[in-house]
Amino acid sequence: MIVARSCWLEIPEADYVGHMSSPAVGQRPVLGRLLGEVLKAVRPAAVLFLGGSTGNGLEYVNPDVTARVVVIDINPKYLLRLRERFPRSVYELDMRCGDVAEVDLEREADDLVHAGLILEYVAWPVLLPRIASSLRPGGVFSVILQMPSASSAAVTPTGFTRLRALAPLFRFVEPTALIDAARDHGLRLNARHTESLPSGKSFAVLRFE
Repeated sequence: MIVARSCWLEIPEADYVGHMSSPAVGQRPVLGRLLGEVLKAVRPAAVLFLGGSTGNGLEYVNPDVTARVVVIDINPKYLLRLRERFPRSVYELDMRCGDVAEVDLEREADDLVHAGLILEYVAWPVLLPRIASSLRPGGVFSVILQMPSASSAAVTPTGFTRLRALAPLFRFVEPTALIDAARDHGLRLNARHTESLPSGKSFAVLRFE
């Protein structure tokens, strides 16, 4: 856990955004769009965004619908940049710096919990019951997982070489294992699809209720 925290803290915001936005990776715009789609579908009054980084996708929050957004990220500089991007949010923006596996989550506080490419870096079986408890009745857990690719490494090499430190930390999450574990905590899968990326990689997009 200490090693993981250290790696994330050593990656500048510009490197992370540049890597995720680069043509070889191309994940940032897709992740933002997918968050926008689930926000539109669920219409949550309260949202919890795990591993929120600099707030990619929060531009899709509808303040006429959503009153509260909580963002958790381990890197304080990412959260500082998020605040700079959304300086006058008309909804309550609560930013919490820390490991998503350790930060306190209020019970039955959220209509939507979103985890985009974060479960691969944490002990998700430990985190899962905490997520389930944080959801209000009828709440939705939205997950984006990176699928293995025969042609690309888990962490694609780019000119942003500091991102290479994340490769040893990355662990693919098998969707079936997540679905089975979620069921044990009262989370029922109600939507699933595969999102293909130009890089040849793909995401598994899952929605639990």
